[in-house]
Amino acid sequence: MSINIRALALCLLVLILPGQMVAEVIDDEPEVVSLYAKGKRLMQEGDWLSASKLFEQMGGQYKSSPNHDLFLFNRAKADYYFGDHDKAIAGFTFFIKKFEKSAQLPYAYFFRANAHYAKGELDAAMGSYLEAYAASKDRRLDQLVTASMKAAFKSASSVSFGPGEFSELSPERKCQLIPELAEALTDRGDYEKAKQLLGLCGLSLDPSTEKEVKERRGKSDFEIALLLPFSGELKAFADDIYNGAVIAAEMYRKEANRRLSITPFDTKGDPIDAGQIVLELARSATVNAAVGPLTSEEAAVVSAALGNSDLPLLIPAATQSGLTRLSSSTFQLSPNIELQGVRMAEYAVRELKADTAAIITPTSTDHLRMAESFRRRFKQLGGTIVATQYYRPRDNDFGKQIRDTKGMALGYAPDSTYIINNQGDTLDLDELPVRLDCLFLPGEPTTLRLLIPQINFYNLKAKLLGSDGWGGEAVLKLDDNITKGAVFPSPFVSLGSSREYFDFAAQYDQRYSSQPTRLATLGFDAVRLITGAAQNGNSRAELIAELKRLSSHMGTSGAIRFGDNRENVEMPLYRIQLNQAIRLEKEAPASSDLPVEK
Repeated sequence: MSINIRALALCLLVLILPGQMVAEVIDDEPEVVSLYAKGKRLMQEGDWLSASKLFEQMGGQYKSSPNHDLFLFNRAKADYYFGDHDKAIAGFTFFIKKFEKSAQLPYAYFFRANAHYAKGELDAAMGSYLEAYAASKDRRLDQLVTASMKAAFKSASSVSFGPGEFSELSPERKCQLIPELAEALTDRGDYEKAKQLLGLCGLSLDPSTEKEVKERRGKSDFEIALLLPFSGELKAFADDIYNGAVIAAEMYRKEANRRLSITPFDTKGDPIDAGQIVLELARSATVNAAVGPLTSEEAAVVSAALGNSDLPLLIPAATQSGLTRLSSSTFQLSPNIELQGVRMAEYAVRELKADTAAIITPTSTDHLRMAESFRRRFKQLGGTIVATQYYRPRDNDFGKQIRDTKGMALGYAPDSTYIINNQGDTLDLDELPVRLDCLFLPGEPTTLRLLIPQINFYNLKAKLLGSDGWGGEAVLKLDDNITKGAVFPSPFVSLGSSREYFDFAAQYDQRYSSQPTRLATLGFDAVRLITGAAQNGNSRAELIAELKRLSSHMGTSGAIRFGDNRENVEMPLYRIQLNQAIRLEKEAPASSDLPVEK
């Protein structure tokens, strides 16, 4: 048996929750009963690592216990939930060999299959699912195994699954499972394989069903590729995007009753690998659109590799500017970093009527880009930047930067400690109040929490303008007399405000037992945008045309509106009041693209 996936496809996982397990009654020594109860409690609380260590200790210390199988089973299960799939596979394999008569044996097969699924080892997963089904005496487990195998068929690019795979099943068990699998094979267009399986049970495929499916597939079959680092240091981020995409695909299949394949491709976080993959996808006759890659470095190479290709590519998370200008079919969901500086400069001039501004910025790459885009746009709108000061991200004393800003605003050279006014008086620069129209302060929340009070301490007066870092709790918890109604842009604060988000979050929690991260919402939105565009046609040209026409979409990650260069230009503004980020009702219109300095 083999299921040929063109990449390490992380197919749909159907999990058994703790409450669904076979009832466990521990008849043991009081100390063992107490420790076992503690381990189960740790698992219920989600402390998988502690639970694994405790059950591992019990497995070594109480080898003669009649419940020794439960200790090892729960250890492996805790490892699985913790995400250590290699250790979980080893643990369940050892359990299966050692405890052939255990009541937990079918569940060990099932969890081992899920762990193989999570690693993209689909052949091993399918074999273990069949072993779980063969050993099962639980109707609920039968249903979970069946759902998992059907999900694998839906996600696979091709399936090789013949009659020989069912030789170990009794006729009754075999003919309970085969019609379900044949339905999934028929739905994906594998009619001959479906007929072969049905023949094992004396059944046949209804010609009208085959005709109906062929007509439906001819109109609606399409495929979305996911280019993400499914291995390496960035795997957890890729999994979040993938999980969101899976939910979007499931919702679409139910809503539209149409087939949609989500096929993952592992970039390993390597820009060159990502570029080579997208070139293959661009030449593919079956892939209609792609989502990814994760990082700006990967996205730059992928966009450049696409060039004038007609493959629609939605970049979910990368925020570097200019990515979409490298390809005519690329779209960027997360507003680029430089747009934050542009929006703040436009707000300063158009709303605050500011003529002068100063910038104090960390030297990290993203914040330097924000600062430069603010400086460029503010000057283009007629304003004057009187000072630009820099600090290292790890700094916590900003007296020099603030003092130099004050001196430069008054026309004195940097590093001045005392100044002499027109009357010849010597003044202490630290104590002298200096006022500017506005002060742009991009930065991270933990650093801003130190910088903002020092600006007040050194008597630098200005309307405070920030970056998305001002939306962090470390800044919002400062008193209003410190933040003084500061305004900042952010595409992140509004997460969880749309109706679609609540629907998505409910389904996400049901499947993954957690709330979606921002990356998960971006994966969801990317697939929803593609499927929404596909309502008027599945061809690449039709998808690109529909996406370009997108004027406003309230996704789960926030508002999305593509500008002239297919970047998301939605950048809402917020004012800090009463320790909260309050969205401004009246906003200056965002530029559709970054202005070019002349």
